[in-house]
Amino acid sequence: MVRIADLETGPYWKHMNMKTVASDDGKIRLVMDITENLKQFYGNIHGGVIASLLDSTIAVAVNQQLDPGEGASTVEIKLNYFRPVSEGQLWGEGKVIQKGKKIIVGQGEIKDDAGRMVAFGTATFMVVKVDR
Repeated sequence: MVRIADLETGPYWKHMNMKTVASDDGKIRLVMDITENLKQFYGNIHGGVIASLLDSTIAVAVNQQLDPGEGASTVEIKLNYFRPVSEGQLWGEGKVIQKGKKIIVGQGEIKDDAGRMVAFGTATFMVVKVDR
């Protein structure tokens, strides 16, 4: 199992301003501050940023289900966008729907700081052996 603290030290997570927060019910949420460098031409956060946050959100849930010596890599992602966002924070929460020996399917949702749904999606991960 990958430690969440290890994920947070990666340069991509730092670039995206992603941090993990444990909620009162024990679930792990990803929180991301919206910054100017994450916006598209019209001033809203870029859809690819939201997709990346969703992928990372589900990946955190997936990584908590892995056995020692296992890792996971996204092989498919599908999401729906519901509203544009231009400021504040986004947060995501994911969960595993099905874990097999080689494939894990999860789902997640992204909300704004007012609690409104921004995006919802699913992702499929392939379980891989790792040397860590």
